[in-house]
Amino acid sequence: MSEYKKVYEWTVAIRLLHWITFIAIAVLTFTGFYIASPFWFVHIPGTKEAYNTFSMANIRLIHFISAYIFIFAIILRFYLAFFSRVDADWKEFMFRWFNIKEMISTLKNYLTFKPYGIKGLKSKYNPVQSLAYLAFMLVSVLQILTGIILYTMNDNSIRSVSIVQKIFFPMITSFGGYANIRITHHILTWFFIIFFIAHIYMVIAHESGEKNGSSASMFSGYKYEKK
Repeated sequence: MSEYKKVYEWTVAIRLLHWITFIAIAVLTFTGFYIASPFWFVHIPGTKEAYNTFSMANIRLIHFISAYIFIFAIILRFYLAFFSRVDADWKEFMFRWFNIKEMISTLKNYLTFKPYGIKGLKSKYNPVQSLAYLAFMLVSVLQILTGIILYTMNDNSIRSVSIVQKIFFPMITSFGGYANIRITHHILTWFFIIFFIAHIYMVIAHESGEKNGSSASMFSGYKYEKK
């Protein structure tokens, strides 16, 4: 019978950011789809109470508050990745997925639910995770930028906001206008939905193959490795 040792994998800061980001994305996705196409509390004169008339304003407020939280979480995650004394893992994000041999072995693990089969694969992220998380961070930045543009596009009369529009004007023109910015913002939302589904699948596959407590580690912070 194999013996295992308890290894501290995720700090409190990483775990908090993980769940804050998850909740923010979940709220942003729901409210974003509502803003794009309202599917409840639609006001029909003479059939709804007055408090339902401004449901869109309330949903937009929730969306914007969640967006600020998401922006804060992403900025803090970048800070930890580059400057933290404990969680500085930018090399894992940017270069781990270059290892083709480990990438193939990892894909086999996810498809067969079996252990990796490579000795020494003890890094925080495997190559597939590295590529997925790098894509997540890059898409998050693009989603934030397109969101800021949409958030300020109707407020050019406000001096501070109009400055924001001027800063992002080259990006707006490169995308071909506000309509394409909105379409991009909407399409990127589907990336987060697909990422969430894939993330759950990978956690289950990894846990089934390695049996190291990875599914619970984002709560406790600890994984288990064979001695």
